[in-house]
Amino acid sequence: MIRVLIVDDDKLARKGLISIMPWSNHDMVVVGEAANGAKALEFMERHEVDLMFVDLSMPVMSGMELLQVARQRFPGLHSVILSFHEEFENVQTAYRMGVLDYISKVRLESEDDEQILTRIQQQITGGQPHASAGSPALTPSSPSTKPGISSQEEEAWGKLEREWRSNYWLYNESVFQRLCKRTIEAKVSFRRLEGLFMRVLSQMESVIAWEGELLSGAYDAESAVAWLRDYKKQVYARVAASSDFSNTTTSILKAVLFIREQAANTLHAENAAEHVHMSRSYFSQCFKKLTGSTFNEYVRQERIRAAERLLCETNQSISWVANAVGYNDSKYFSHLFYEQTHLLPSEFRAQFHKGDE
Repeated sequence: MIRVLIVDDDKLARKGLISIMPWSNHDMVVVGEAANGAKALEFMERHEVDLMFVDLSMPVMSGMELLQVARQRFPGLHSVILSFHEEFENVQTAYRMGVLDYISKVRLESEDDEQILTRIQQQITGGQPHASAGSPALTPSSPSTKPGISSQEEEAWGKLEREWRSNYWLYNESVFQRLCKRTIEAKVSFRRLEGLFMRVLSQMESVIAWEGELLSGAYDAESAVAWLRDYKKQVYARVAASSDFSNTTTSILKAVLFIREQAANTLHAENAAEHVHMSRSYFSQCFKKLTGSTFNEYVRQERIRAAERLLCETNQSISWVANAVGYNDSKYFSHLFYEQTHLLPSEFRAQFHKGDE
């Protein structure tokens, strides 16, 4: 059973949250409530708490102060923040401190209570929802699926979340474009998308040692994706300008830039490893772990992406395009192109120009 503490200076807000949320359906029980951070700490000194719902704006000790102290004093404690959207900067900071989720008080009435607790429970348990004894199992056809969203769409969103959090999109442009397209097409609330992107970017910032401004100006899926495209460009610009090779993530990003610049030439893992001051074996190990592809697979993908651009932007022959991206044998190039795109180069070009008509 997950033991929950509600911390909010607004008594009505505390009572409302305690009464409306289907806690028992998600193996949760509210064991206490507190009006400020200081009282919450006193309570946790005397009682076991697994999950804390905490308002960011409170007298005596704010939610942010409470989160900072609780991280040190109760390292196993999970936290969810309650906030008004205007406190966005604090929400970002809280995500960087490792909170699981946030509930916007402004949007609480439009959110599905089952979905909120399902999402939080899965993050705590690291797996499937666990129904408590006497309560219905949370299957895809249960109320945990938000009204208007089918179980298939919910399952697809879960998969999409996992792919975003793998961070392969940061290194692989094809993966990034595919995720962007699927995200725009997904039928989820902007608050849910916002929470996912905050977690993804906070996780990324912890490994690249750079804090950007998260999701400023975004208000729907398309604007959030557009913001993320710009964020990614900023990351690469900073990496290109950096001379620091001590950070593994930054070094692999530098290797990605090197591959893009040199893809048309003969290119081996040794070349990229030397460029980022790493041994070949360690470089290959890190490259596969972070990008999800071996070095040779990645080079092929980059060459085919470059070929796609040339096929769309020029009228040059297939042989010319093949040579321009590093392949002297046009038949071999066509074979590789078909493997990745399921189209021959000539078919890809024809399809592109047909779309312009």
